[in-house]
Amino acid sequence: MKTLKLSLFLFPILLFAQNSLPDLPLKDQIDQNNEVQKLLKLKNNEIAVSFYTNGGLGYQFTIDHFIYKENGDIVHDKEKIYFKRGKKHQRDKIKVGESEKTDLKDIIQSEFFKDFARYTQADFQYSEKNHQICATGYVDDAPENFVMITQNGKQSTIMVYLPKANATCSAEGSPLMKFIQLHQLFGIELER
Repeated sequence: MKTLKLSLFLFPILLFAQNSLPDLPLKDQIDQNNEVQKLLKLKNNEIAVSFYTNGGLGYQFTIDHFIYKENGDIVHDKEKIYFKRGKKHQRDKIKVGESEKTDLKDIIQSEFFKDFARYTQADFQYSEKNHQICATGYVDDAPENFVMITQNGKQSTIMVYLPKANATCSAEGSPLMKFIQLHQLFGIELER
């Protein structure tokens, strides 16, 4: 009987803890006129992790938004914008299964993710100890990859050119390698 009472007492606490969102260490204030922020419609502690990929020469732009709601739900919106021969826009809501929700919740609760949220664009600049730019052959057609993390009116936005090609000259554990790993965790494919 005591076990039953204890489990009934602990169940709501565990459920709440599983749905609670971490307070991320984001530094940059969001411009209130930002159109992307209006589109996301985040409330209170809700989190958006957005991946932007420009496929090179600006012909296709893909955006994946993973929105973590306060009620524990996760929304995945995928947008594709085509610029060749006029602008075309395709937007899809992708159903997130229960096992995938658990995996996605584990990602934002992880120390890896919280540490990544501390990065700024300055962490991705070339330096003696942070050799992250070595692929120069594609510069004219370089795809851009952005990650934007948003919560409580703050954000972190990181942009990287040719992350896979530049990985060959980056040390394990470098910001670039963590950028690539974040994409892998969310199932976002990097082209080059």
